[in-house]
Amino acid sequence: MSGDYPREPVPEEAANRPARSIAMIVANAVMGVPVMILGISIGADYGRNRGWLVIVLGCALTAAFAALVAHAGVRSRRSAALLSREAFGSSGAHFLNLAIAVALLGWFAVEMGFIGAMVGDGLKSVVGLNVGRSPGIIVASLLICAISVFGIAFISRAPLLFLPLLAALLLTVIFLTFQSSGVSSFQPFADKSIGSGVSSIVGAYIVGCLIMPDYSRFVRTSRAAIGATIIALGPVYGLVLGTYAVAGLVTQSSQPSAILLALGLPAIIGLLLPIGLMQNGIMCLYSSSLATSTFLKSTSFKTIAIATMLVGMGMALAGADSFFVNFLVILGIIFPPAAALLIDAGLFRQLLPEAKAWQWSSLAVWCFGIACGCASEWLGVGMIGFSAFDGFLGAAAGAAVLHMTRKANVTNATA
Repeated sequence: MSGDYPREPVPEEAANRPARSIAMIVANAVMGVPVMILGISIGADYGRNRGWLVIVLGCALTAAFAALVAHAGVRSRRSAALLSREAFGSSGAHFLNLAIAVALLGWFAVEMGFIGAMVGDGLKSVVGLNVGRSPGIIVASLLICAISVFGIAFISRAPLLFLPLLAALLLTVIFLTFQSSGVSSFQPFADKSIGSGVSSIVGAYIVGCLIMPDYSRFVRTSRAAIGATIIALGPVYGLVLGTYAVAGLVTQSSQPSAILLALGLPAIIGLLLPIGLMQNGIMCLYSSSLATSTFLKSTSFKTIAIATMLVGMGMALAGADSFFVNFLVILGIIFPPAAALLIDAGLFRQLLPEAKAWQWSSLAVWCFGIACGCASEWLGVGMIGFSAFDGFLGAAAGAAVLHMTRKANVTNATA
């Protein structure tokens, strides 16, 4: 879908895609293993009652961000890349592309770490073979790299396969969890702030929020695109997080494969669970390599993909997945301000200055939004107390100031 009209707005007559396609794409992403593990972490860190509060707030903010960006895509009929060029300039947009490339590389490393751990646990449970996590990381990285280079057209249709399987697994876990003896009174490991948990939930899908225009620009009405986005990132996202938070508390386990085993599912399912990470791993490696290729134009995509895989595999072997929640918090600080500027470019393009290579004022606003998020997260200074939202509000306020300044300059020039 995103390959159509890559350099120009989508004509109105071509904007006829069903909004349910957005819901399917997003639902497939939020039913993946990383979100399962995030849910388990929230349950362990916050306990039952505070955990549900974190999940509700985090999913509500994520859905709101994504819905606004999707609305901007419908209104402008432009992709995320085109909106980025309008917001930051043709050269300034490289900063956002670089940030996305690095974020997706981090996601790839985290997911390879999860695969390695689950393969190791699965082999130990099924056949009693203790191989550790390294073989799974190496084999999965090489396989995903090969598929990303040679088979991406086929893999892009994988949600039609993965979504029903992940939905069936989710419903099974819900049933078995509530068949258990009730939610444990297990206490959280640490008294973490609500804001950090909310920001980690936002960070888990914030890159997906940024690329919502790639899909929503093909939907005829904003109402349909917003509705599909809210359903997928509200109830569905929250259900997945909540299910695994509760399942982790009931079983007092910290890995999806261990939870399934404790709930009574066959051990072989834990060994097959890493397949659920393949789709996300492929798309993260492919998209990260694609973004990197905008800087290394003389290097072939195949070479970039292999180099990206090697870096990500090295990060996974070094234990990148142990910093999973902190990684998500950082994403929840960096990208919401960028989302605010993409929304601004989509909805208020008439107020933007002429296209330039560098829109330094917009880049400054992005930095200001990041600073607001950092102050909220680590200094406790913010408007709301959630770093993701404080950063978004800071960038939105900065964009409003820019508009007022530009209007005043135009008025003075014509007076």
